[in-house]
Amino acid sequence: MISSLYNGVSALKSITKGMQLLGNNISNVNSVGYKGARARFTDNFYQYEQRSQTPVGGNPSNQVAEYGSGTDISSVASNFKQGAFDVTGLDLDFAIDGGNRPNGGGFFVVVNPTTAETFYTRAGSFESLVDGTIVTRDSNQYRLQSQEGDLKIAAAEGETLLARQIDEKGKVFALINDGTQDLRREIGQLKLVNFTASQNLIREGNGLYSNGPGGSNIAGLTAGTIPDTGPLGKVRQYTLELSNVDLTNEFAAMITHQRSFQAGSRVVTVSDTILQEAVNLKR
Repeated sequence: MISSLYNGVSALKSITKGMQLLGNNISNVNSVGYKGARARFTDNFYQYEQRSQTPVGGNPSNQVAEYGSGTDISSVASNFKQGAFDVTGLDLDFAIDGGNRPNGGGFFVVVNPTTAETFYTRAGSFESLVDGTIVTRDSNQYRLQSQEGDLKIAAAEGETLLARQIDEKGKVFALINDGTQDLRREIGQLKLVNFTASQNLIREGNGLYSNGPGGSNIAGLTAGTIPDTGPLGKVRQYTLELSNVDLTNEFAAMITHQRSFQAGSRVVTVSDTILQEAVNLKR
């Protein structure tokens, strides 16, 4: 009876965590580059009163008595499927068009200028500092990485920056007026990365992921960093990738979780009633 009570409680605790994930997905339905997540449930360890035995020269016994001890969340699985695109018209809004490539074609690489920590993101919303350094459009202002290091798009002294362009293969160009004519100057090459075990990436908030403490590479970086090669997708300028959360699926999962919670609650209340009856037997 006590075991059934604990089993019901474990169900309530696990389902509550699952609902927390669903709520987080729904609240981030409008977050740029957000990737949905799902809880994976598993059964807990078992208690055995009798195990299967095979007598010498005989057949194995099927008289097994094993009792479960409830459920728990074994892992949280991220859905790295590519989201829909939104054309914004802003020249520092980028999206990765991965087609059928894994993880939607990879991630942008950004670096914390204070700690030199590296992070990865699908949220391609960037802006330019006064000196032309391209950074994330938030209070962190992490620096977008090119093959050469921090991406910087700027005109030289005496020149005027007219426009910034990035092609599908991540080549970065600056349209410059040098005082006499307009020039198209190649600035650098945008850097993308992908992973063989993306489920190991650690969510850090603000659409950022890390690859383990101290860059321990727990998610397995793939070879190559040039867009539109291997597992890496094309770069789309003037575009943002939206959240890949499907509200219909989230609401359906929420109903399932609600019913499971009700069932777990019923196990708890019935177990409590039985325990109360057992206590009353002594009166």
